[in-house]
Amino acid sequence: GLAALATVPLRAQAPAATDVAKTINDLEVQWVASLAAGNWDAVQSFLTPDFIGTGEDGKRLDRAAYIASLRDSGVKFSHYTNGPYSVLVNGGTAVHLGEATYTSTAKNGKATKIHLVWTDTWVLMPNGQWLCIAAQYVGHELK
Repeated sequence: GLAALATVPLRAQAPAATDVAKTINDLEVQWVASLAAGNWDAVQSFLTPDFIGTGEDGKRLDRAAYIASLRDSGVKFSHYTNGPYSVLVNGGTAVHLGEATYTSTAKNGKATKIHLVWTDTWVLMPNGQWLCIAAQYVGHELK
């Protein structure tokens, strides 16, 4: 009877892929808001400790180097407009395929409109939090 039921492990039902996709996209929007605000602690909070980012120059940066490159560049992000996106979900892994346009303003005041395309890989941590473990992005200037 009841004793037999107590020995059967209970499995949490995995969230539906559509719920995961919405969660991941919401996290991406929060990440961008943190970038625009220059809130580097918040940006770091979206990344696993072993995060690797691959930029358009082909260089790979760990989490600390990624944050430092953003912080030290002095570039300001504004006028951010999300484009189409999709999220591929497989168990505890989600891949966000996104694009956006934004204005990048350098330290010297020069503003450049950029179109950015990225692939971000998110993993579900044991505590139930989604964190980005890898990102690859390519941007080009819009004329």
